[in-house]
Amino acid sequence: MSNWKTYKLGDLIDVKHGFAFKGEFFSDEPTEDILLTPGNFKIGGGFKTDKFKYYKGDYPKSYVLKEGDILITMTDLSKAGDTLGYSAKIPKHNEVNYLHNQRLGLVQFKSDDIDPDFLYWVLRTQPYQYYIVGSATGSTVKHTSPTRICSYEFQVPKDKKKQKEIAQILSSLDDKIELLQQMNQTLENIAQAIFKEWCCVEEDIIPEGWSWKKLIDIANVSSSKRIFREEYKIGGIPFYRGKEVTQLSNGEAISTELFISEERYNEIKEKFGVPQIGDILITSVGTIGSVWLVDNDSPFYFKDGNVTWVKDYKTVVNGEFVYEWLQTKEAKEQIKSVTIGSTQQALTISALRELKILIPDTETVSKVCNQLGKLNAKRINNLNQIQTLTQTRDTLLPKLMSGQLEIKN
Repeated sequence: MSNWKTYKLGDLIDVKHGFAFKGEFFSDEPTEDILLTPGNFKIGGGFKTDKFKYYKGDYPKSYVLKEGDILITMTDLSKAGDTLGYSAKIPKHNEVNYLHNQRLGLVQFKSDDIDPDFLYWVLRTQPYQYYIVGSATGSTVKHTSPTRICSYEFQVPKDKKKQKEIAQILSSLDDKIELLQQMNQTLENIAQAIFKEWCCVEEDIIPEGWSWKKLIDIANVSSSKRIFREEYKIGGIPFYRGKEVTQLSNGEAISTELFISEERYNEIKEKFGVPQIGDILITSVGTIGSVWLVDNDSPFYFKDGNVTWVKDYKTVVNGEFVYEWLQTKEAKEQIKSVTIGSTQQALTISALRELKILIPDTETVSKVCNQLGKLNAKRINNLNQIQTLTQTRDTLLPKLMSGQLEIKN
C-alpha cells in the first residue's frame, strides 16, 4: 500500500448545506423544479428518479444543481440509517432543475489529489457508511453533519490514473444496471398500456361477456402465519415487513434486517405454503398499497398484518393481470377509499377482498394474460441480470477501494 495515501475527507472536500425551501410551496404536481430529498437516494448509494417532490416558489439560483454534482444525504428516517451518508450523482437532464434541499450536502472539491468519480465511490463504501451511521445523532430520525462527514479517514491511490480506472470499472457496472432498470420500466409501461387498452372501459356500459367481480372471487386474499419477536434471528431466511415489500415494488435493493430460522421456514412451507413466483404482496400498514409481484424463488417470509398476500388465482386471470389492475387509477382509488385510520393507516384483508375488478370475456383475458406473461418473463430475465451485475459490483467495490484487488495493465 506504499502507492496509497491516507486522507481525511476534509482534506479534499467541503460539504455545503442545502437551502431551506418553504414547505408551503412543495407540490406533488410536476413542475420544472424538482426538489431533491433523501428519498432520491438508493440504499447503497446512487440516484433515484422516482417519487420526486416539486417546488412552486422562488429560490436562489445558486441552489440549482449541475450534471455530475455529488450529493450526500444527511438525514434518514429508518432504524438502521439505510441511506445516511451515501452519495448520489446528478444525472443528465434537460428542461428541469434539480434543487439542493437543506437535508442534503453538496460536495465541493478543494484539492486535485482525488478524482471526483473515485470519491463518489468512496462515499458508497460500507466502512464509510458505517462510520457515518455510528457517529449519527438521533434515534427515530438519524442525522449527520458536514463536520462528521469530513472527519472520515481513508486511503487513496497516489496515481490519479489508477483512481480513474477503479471508478470506471464500478461506474460501467452501474451504467449497465441502470440501462436494464430503464428497460424494465419500459416493459412495465407497455404492460400497463396493454391492460388499459384491452381491459378498461370509460363508459358505464360494459361490453357483453364482461362482469364485475370481487377480488376474493378471483383469488385467495390472506396473510402469513404469525412470527413472534422471539423467533427473529440474526441470519437465516429473510423476513419482510412493509418496508422491504415497498422497496421490492420499486425495484430497489433491500436491506434485510430481520430473519427467521430455516427450520421454522420449512415448517411453515410444509404446513401452510409460502409465496411463489406470480403471487402478489400488498403493504397494508403505514405505507399503503405498495404492490410487489413476486418475481423470484429465493426463500423469504413476511409479517402478518403488515402485508397482504394474493395467491391461488381461481379463474383464467394470472398474477400479471391482477398486478396491472392494481396499478390502475381505479384500483388505487378503491384502496384509498377503504383505508382506515389517520395517524397509522391500515388496509384490512376484509376490505381488500371486497375490491371490485372488471373482468373481460374469457378470450380477452386469455390473450392479455399471455402478453403480460411474456413481458414479465423479459422483466424477470433483466432482474436476474441486474442481480448478477449488482453482486459483481458490490463484491468488487470493497476490494478495489482498499487495494486488495489491483488493476493490471
